[in-house]
Amino acid sequence: MVILSKVKERLAELMDEHEETPKSLAEQIAISRSAITRYLQGVRLPSLSNFLALADYFHCSADFLIGLTDEPKYEICYQPAPPFAERFRDLLALKNISQYGLHKKTGLSYDNFNKWLKGKTQPFLDNLLVLSNTLDVSVDYLLGRIK
Repeated sequence: MVILSKVKERLAELMDEHEETPKSLAEQIAISRSAITRYLQGVRLPSLSNFLALADYFHCSADFLIGLTDEPKYEICYQPAPPFAERFRDLLALKNISQYGLHKKTGLSYDNFNKWLKGKTQPFLDNLLVLSNTLDVSVDYLLGRIK
């Protein structure tokens, strides 16, 4: 999976640049050391909350961390991401697209949309990519980190 290798590469690059070890990073952002090690080994992708914690800690673009851009964009003032359900609901209204219309365009599960809109679950990183591509927005914008 391409996204897995990109997150792995970018995380290793950021950790090296900031002279962080899995242990020190884990202590800084309250993610287990074993989870960080799994991300670095390319065994697992971070959950959305862990992904946001990493992007916030390194003050880099989510688009960079996920592999969509080659520049970390440190100079941008990133905002704390609102709850995904709230942001997703606002974005659907802004883009004037229904849940059903988005389901048809993406092929993603209608049930997942319901769960995301009700705040029961959050999308996996691969679904974020599908949503950002379909809605023609950056991942940072999709998550509400930039306006």
